[in-house]
Amino acid sequence: MTILRWSLLAAVFGTAMGASAEPQRRLSVDFDQGQHMKAKGSNTIVDPRSNLTFNATTDKGTKAADRPQVVSTGCFTPPSCLRISMDPSAQGAAKNKIMYSFWSHYKPLPGGEQGRMQIGDKGTTRISFAMKLDQRYDTPPHQMIHFQVFQPKMAGRPSKVKNANPGGPILSLRTVPLSRRKDKSPDVQEFIIAVRNPQAENLYYFDQRDKGVLYRGKVRKGEWNRFSFVLQSADQRGTMQGRIGFWQDGQKQFDRPVQWGFNPATYAVSPKLGVELGSYRSADAKGHQTVYFDDVTIDR
Repeated sequence: MTILRWSLLAAVFGTAMGASAEPQRRLSVDFDQGQHMKAKGSNTIVDPRSNLTFNATTDKGTKAADRPQVVSTGCFTPPSCLRISMDPSAQGAAKNKIMYSFWSHYKPLPGGEQGRMQIGDKGTTRISFAMKLDQRYDTPPHQMIHFQVFQPKMAGRPSKVKNANPGGPILSLRTVPLSRRKDKSPDVQEFIIAVRNPQAENLYYFDQRDKGVLYRGKVRKGEWNRFSFVLQSADQRGTMQGRIGFWQDGQKQFDRPVQWGFNPATYAVSPKLGVELGSYRSADAKGHQTVYFDDVTIDR
């Protein structure tokens, strides 16, 4: 994209939002302020400060001897953080999922509807979280998502475009599967930042040869990393497009206009978006993966 076009997009966002649109802190979960699991064996996190509850979506066939838990060892900012583990898939399972919705696309939100993320609304959203892969994290053989901005499909609503698979993780952080790794060190795990849009629905190479891949990086297992995003979205003549900025441990990796998401006027999708953290993978007959999260914030 040319500098001129990026400047025009910036002007669109600036004019539409104005000086009063500076994002406000809507969510802060550091797991140190009394956040706890609702009951023994429960996957629901309770935040007593705000009376919010965070529920995990768990797919059938997902096995985890160590259930999601707020733990107090090896956290980013002590004393506590969230641990999510997965064991090998149950026989016949197509996928496994333990994902927490920290910013819902349909439930009431702190501060009301003003904080709702909607595709094309020109608003600015800032998302930040710390994440650590366990030292014994097994590289998945196929797909694995640990962060996603999710655009739901609208059941029963017709799409103007046939043979499309819209919605889903329109922005995600995914680990690179075993067959696509370049760094073979057992201490390192590669990852990508990827989008979905009408021209980028699938991944094959898990690098920039795929239209949806914006960045490919790596983390060391057993070490914390802080990931931060700045997001905007506008309807540019029917195309959903806007700024995506990504920082890893305070270092800017990219910040540019990107086509991301699907237009609800054309595709059978909702305009409302959600933010989820956890583990979401294709079936894995042998792998064990444990991931930790801490210091989740959303400004909107």
